[in-house]
Amino acid sequence: MNKKVLIFGATGGLGTELSYLLEKRKYRVIKVPKNKINFLAKKINIKINKLLLKIKPDVIVNCSGYFKGNNSDFEKIFKINTYSNWLIIKFYISKKVKKKVKIILIGSSAYKGPRKNYILYSASKAALHNVYLGAKELLEKKLVSLKIVHPEAMKTKMINNIINKNKMKNPSYYAKKILKLI
Repeated sequence: MNKKVLIFGATGGLGTELSYLLEKRKYRVIKVPKNKINFLAKKINIKINKLLLKIKPDVIVNCSGYFKGNNSDFEKIFKINTYSNWLIIKFYISKKVKKKVKIILIGSSAYKGPRKNYILYSASKAALHNVYLGAKELLEKKLVSLKIVHPEAMKTKMINNIINKNKMKNPSYYAKKILKLI
C-alpha cells in the first residue's frame, strides 16, 4: 500500500510541485488547498482534529505560508506560519498514536535572524523553529517523526514583490528535498 500524504497549502508553489512529484511516484495524495482551511478561523483546531482523525495520514506536510512585509497583520502571519503547524503537532501530542506518522514542517531560512523588511515573517518562522525543537523531543517517545525544512526564498507567487529573483531556486528543488524525507 502506498503512503497516504496530506498536504496543507497544496495549491501554492511548493505544495503544487510536491503533490506532482508524489502523485508521479504513486503516493496517495490528499490536497488541502489554501482556500479550503482557514487557519484564522476561531474553531480551526476542531477542523484540523476532525480532518486528521478522518484521513489518518502516514505523512503530513504543511506547505501553508504567509509572506508580507513589515505592514503585515501580526495575527495572520503567526496563525498561518506558526499556529497552523502547532495545531497539527498538538493533535499528535495529545493522542495515543497507533501507527507511524511523519510530520514535515516548512520553515524558512529567515528563522535564523530578522530581515529588516520582513520582521514579522522571520519572527514567525523563528517561533516555528522553536515549536519544532520542543515538539520533536515530546514526539520522539511516540511513533511520530517530526522534521523541518528551511528553504531559502523560492520563485513562487507568495513572494512576487521581491525584486531580485535571479538567485532564487524553483519550488521543485525543495520539493525533491522534502520527497527524500517521506
